[in-house]
Amino acid sequence: MVKKILIPLLIISLSLNAIGCSKNKITELKKEQLFKIKIGKRDEEIGTIRNKNGLFKGPGELIFRNGFFFIVDNINQKIMKITTLGDVILILKNGEQESKAKNEQILKTKVTKNYPFQKIGFITVDGENNIYVEDKFVQAPKQPNEIDILSNSNKNISSEDEKYMSYILKFDRLGNFIAKIGKNGIDTDPFYYIYRLDIDKNDNLVVITSDDNWDRWDYYKYNKDGKPIMHEVISKKDIIKIDYPKDRGFFIMDVVPEAEDAHLIYWISMFDTTYDTKGRKEEQNLWGEEIEIDKLEKKIQKEEKKRIDYKRDLIFYKLLFYNLFKRKIDKTYIWENRTGKGVETTQEFIGVDGNANGFLWKYVDNKTAIITIFKPDGTTIARRSFKFENNGIWQNIVVNRDGSMSAIKVGKNYIYFYRWRSDELINNKINNNENKKSFKEFIKEKIEAFKNANK
Repeated sequence: MVKKILIPLLIISLSLNAIGCSKNKITELKKEQLFKIKIGKRDEEIGTIRNKNGLFKGPGELIFRNGFFFIVDNINQKIMKITTLGDVILILKNGEQESKAKNEQILKTKVTKNYPFQKIGFITVDGENNIYVEDKFVQAPKQPNEIDILSNSNKNISSEDEKYMSYILKFDRLGNFIAKIGKNGIDTDPFYYIYRLDIDKNDNLVVITSDDNWDRWDYYKYNKDGKPIMHEVISKKDIIKIDYPKDRGFFIMDVVPEAEDAHLIYWISMFDTTYDTKGRKEEQNLWGEEIEIDKLEKKIQKEEKKRIDYKRDLIFYKLLFYNLFKRKIDKTYIWENRTGKGVETTQEFIGVDGNANGFLWKYVDNKTAIITIFKPDGTTIARRSFKFENNGIWQNIVVNRDGSMSAIKVGKNYIYFYRWRSDELINNKINNNENKKSFKEFIKEKIEAFKNANK
């Protein structure tokens, strides 16, 4: 009788294990090659620079918004608006500004506009396809007068005293110039060191600036007319309130605003400074810790038989959600905890979508990466693998507002535009989970959310 009961139980157990294994399998999220743009200097081409020394300079910022791609051509100093079919419908380029036509055609298939940009930096786009462009310029140091010359005769003015300043230029969807925005609104003092531009859910412009050492962050917000409606100053002390031991190193890796505008998300890392890899020259650049860990992983595999214990210097990655209204960190999300001697390539934080879903990116090899998408409460939505070809340079892998992802590949003669429909994956997962979620899955999700809350 006991045997008759055990056999069905064993079958059920094996079936559950098989289901569990299939659930853990990471399937590929197929990419769509949408179109290609020729490399060159003409209006409908994008410039690149390559030389024999390995120097490469390609396109600047890439944005997918409202069904259009917006890309900055750093080489030719222009901005292009492109449909998903590859039709270039707006070119905003460096040149003498034209006067706005009184009866300008709204339904032109392509519009080219000139503006005397000094140097194009970041861009962002609102819901009406108005384009906000960072225009950067070098502010020369103040020239000394006669009294200054006498009192500072031994002090030389160097290029280090020069600063990059910026204005935000607003253009309408047809490329017509509307306004120049400074720190205090239209036609006011310029910004210093703009770190990021964005648009919130109400189509307000968000500007994030920092000082040279990333000790102070300024969060500015302006309405559609360029009027200031918010300014918050966040110091490093507001972000890190714990005194870490001397053998710990703390770094801010990135700062990202939420579209819902309640939080400013800080991606931070913590390092063990006692782990000395000077002999292997693997810590020359702490920002490239994933390279060091890749090398360390290979070294561990080779010397595993010797049972040498290695300890990774990266202790953890963490997201800190700074509430702009409460003026404090009110939730966190941690990953990449250091455990034992096993070391894998790290998961990098690459952004959030318009619903505050987070995206982590992990390279498996030079052709494969794994994306992990998680909800604002920390529960995992999905994990998928991405495949890449080695016949070009991949750039600008970004999370879009709608939850999809985009990237470009720079080839020999063309730049290829790609999109991953992770937005459909997110929506399907959320809808299916809400409709088909079992009690066990519900409890498991709540436990995961609890574990991730305020770590």
